[in-house]
Amino acid sequence: MDLERAREHCFLSGVGDVGEQLCAANMPFGIAKIQHVQRQLGLPMDASFIGAPDATVTRNAARWGQGFGYGGRIQWTGDFCVLDIKSNHCGMIAVALHDPPPPAELEARARLLVKNPLVVDDVEIEFDLTESNHFLDICQIRERYGSDAPKADTIAIIHSSGHEHRERSPKGPGIYWDASEELRRMMETRETPWGPLHVLTGDKAREFYAAYRWCEDFSLRRREALARVLLGPLDVIVNRTHQGQLAMNDAILGCYSFDDRDLAGGQLFPLTLSPTLPAYLVQPLPNLDAAALDQTGFRPRAERLGLVDRLSKANLLPHGGGYSFAQYQQVKGVVAEADHQRSFEIEKPGGAIDRVSDVRAAAYGYRGDEVRQRMLDLRLGQPVAKAEITYILRV
Repeated sequence: MDLERAREHCFLSGVGDVGEQLCAANMPFGIAKIQHVQRQLGLPMDASFIGAPDATVTRNAARWGQGFGYGGRIQWTGDFCVLDIKSNHCGMIAVALHDPPPPAELEARARLLVKNPLVVDDVEIEFDLTESNHFLDICQIRERYGSDAPKADTIAIIHSSGHEHRERSPKGPGIYWDASEELRRMMETRETPWGPLHVLTGDKAREFYAAYRWCEDFSLRRREALARVLLGPLDVIVNRTHQGQLAMNDAILGCYSFDDRDLAGGQLFPLTLSPTLPAYLVQPLPNLDAAALDQTGFRPRAERLGLVDRLSKANLLPHGGGYSFAQYQQVKGVVAEADHQRSFEIEKPGGAIDRVSDVRAAAYGYRGDEVRQRMLDLRLGQPVAKAEITYILRV
């Protein structure tokens, strides 16, 4: 019953493919854990997940094993931190270039940074643009829609985070509980029917969150410094986290969130889908609006749970296409395994069923334009510029 309650607090309205179905199958376990801790602390059991159009799996095995997917916003009542979300201030910077360096020069600068790391605040910066799904794209703007589009013809988009403060930081513990000894000493391990949840409460939560905010600010400065060394003169369009804490009890995983200042200032956000598809600069719209709540069918459930205000102020944008699994047709069920782990029964074309416990090991691709189209369908944002990716940094 508690797991079903958590499932009701998960609101997904993306593209509906196997990637999103896996997210929808796994997220109730993480939400149920948070709600269980809320009950232990005498708080309303209102933890929720609101998915963005790119909701899918996370390739962080520890995060996934703890019951958390990717591509959405997690919120709960109570000033306590949930460490298993593993917020790491990953994000993107989009910049307008004055005099784009030729590829050979850009590659030479990158190789030099690998050998002689950039230093920010006396910290050596790891060059992470060749790992996982991090990248540097050079893009040519091909279409503009209105006066809010950048005037520059060439933009660059960098996706990075860095590992510098996962173990420790100058302001306190590191940001990953399974890498930081100091954080493990501070945290509480709360047992739940679906496995442990690692949390911080009281002064320890406030201490950690203050340290986290410093680390996030460092990450933003780190990303801009990396862009300036690699690309030369530029104007920053946006430099924003898409995997981090908005508050002690509010986190985004693989999507953007924005506020009234962003709306008033005409802030733009990058949307990258795949190397072969256009990239976009998107202007956000307040969401989810009343029509979207009706269109998705969320309204009756949100009213019953008292979450209409939370959904109507979610203010989410997709940050990318997200992972897809074209070899499968649909998720059929979840199977409990030892040590509170889970496997997922996934149907292949023809009806055969695979049982997958390690989603990271499954073959995957990236979604296409359906994510942008879903964003438009739900009126989450409006593209103001369309750009062709003309170069991807290789080192």
